[in-house]
Amino acid sequence: MPGLRALDIRDPYNPKEIAYYIPAITDNTDKRCVGQGADQKCKVAIQTNNVEVDDRGYIYIVDRANTGMHILELTGDARRGR
Repeated sequence: MPGLRALDIRDPYNPKEIAYYIPAITDNTDKRCVGQGADQKCKVAIQTNNVEVDDRGYIYIVDRANTGMHILELTGDARRGR
C-alpha cells in the first residue's frame, strides 16, 4: 500500500494497524513505467518512502514520485493509544 501505515506494536506478537494516510495524486505526480516501446505500461502512483517523526509527534512523509511532502499528526483513538 502506498502512503503511510501506523502500527501499534506494544504487543509485538499482535501488531495492530491504528491509522493510515494515502496522499492524493497531484498534477506533479510522475508516471511510473515498465517495459519498452509498444509493451510499455505506465501508471500514476504514490510512492512514499521517506518517513521521519519529530519529538512533538509530527510525522513527515515525502513522495518520490513528486507528489510532495506531507506533515501528519495522529488524532483521536490512535493518538490516545486505544
